Parts: sequence; structure tokens; C-alpha cells
Amino acid sequence: MKLTSETKLFLGIFAITGVILAIAIAVMTKPAKPVAKEILTANAVHTLGPKDAKVWLVEFSDYQCPACSQFYPAVKQLTDTYKDSLFFVYRNYPLPTHQMALPAARAAEAAMQQGKYWEMHDALFMGQSQLNDAFISSKAAELGLRMEAFNQDIKSTMIQSAIDADVTLGESIGINATPSFYLNGMKLNLSTVNDLTTAVETALNKK
Repeated sequence: MKLTSETKLFLGIFAITGVILAIAIAVMTKPAKPVAKEILTANAVHTLGPKDAKVWLVEFSDYQCPACSQFYPAVKQLTDTYKDSLFFVYRNYPLPTHQMALPAARAAEAAMQQGKYWEMHDALFMGQSQLNDAFISSKAAELGLRMEAFNQDIKSTMIQSAIDADVTLGESIGINATPSFYLNGMKLNLSTVNDLTTAVETALNKK
């Protein structure tokens, strides 16, 4: 059977489309490569657990992000339960769509200057629904922080630079949403909070 020029053109387009689709599928299904520990934990200051632990978890998070708040109790339980075998790193990634995300991150960093980082960190997530400047000030006072120093530190360029460094790192590895978790360098695709707990505990049981 002799093919018409239109039929040949159609078959050619169909063949090219098939090749493009096959390439796209191959790219999309290609296993993701882990991000090196030296990159994800570089200059990290907000850490829990032993740095030489075989299982390590890095979170890029936003204090005003509702999903981050939902994952917070699970992260808290994991770091408490496995404090001797899990190394955890918290990274700031305040999204510009959240008005209080950056002020909250700055507040946590300012509290760190007085040795109360994790206390402020916990207070911000537990009080996320009340998050505003007045709430931050009240929590700082409740934690016994020296308020004059706190109010100066929260505005400092040093603290802003620390947050910017986390954001830059996140952008360099393609983060565009929070929370983003990396377990032993592999980015986790989580559907539920329980998925995080399962992934971490599975890794711990394999070590």
C-alpha cells in the first residue's frame, strides 16, 4: 500500500512524539541522587543528636507554614525518642507568601544568641495560630530573655545573613516548598506525617 505524504507526515510526527514521551518518562523515573551530607549540614548550628550518627535528617521549614506545623510534633517525637542515634538539622526557609515567617525565623535566631533557640523554636510552632509581633515579644519575655538585647538582635544583619544562607542552600538544591525533608541525603516524598516517622524509623532499624 502506497502511503500518502499526509500519512507519512502523521506517522513521522507520531514517531517523534513517542520518542519525546519515552525520554520524558525515563527522566522522570530516574532515581534521584542523594545530596551530600557536607552540603546539607554545612555550617549547621541548629542541630540535635550526635553528628556522627549513621542516620541524619535535614528539614527546611517555615514557622508560619501550616504543613510545617503539622509535621512539628512528629519531628519533636523523633528527635526526643532517638536523641542518641538520629542527627537532626533544622534549616530556615521562610516563604515570602507568609508575612510572619521571616520575623519568626529572626526571633528564633535572636533567642539563640541567649541560649534559648529550641525553646523559641518550639514556642513558635506551638503558637503558630497566634503568630504576630506581640506574640513573639511575649514568648521572648516568658523565656526570660534580656529584651533589650533580643530586640537589637532580631534586627541585626548577622541574623538576616544566617537565614539568607539557609535559603540560598535550599534554592541551590531545588527546594520550592516547605517542609522539605532529606533523610541521609535523599529527599523524602511524603503524603502524610506518618510517612516521615516510618521513613526515619526504617532507616534507624537498618543501620
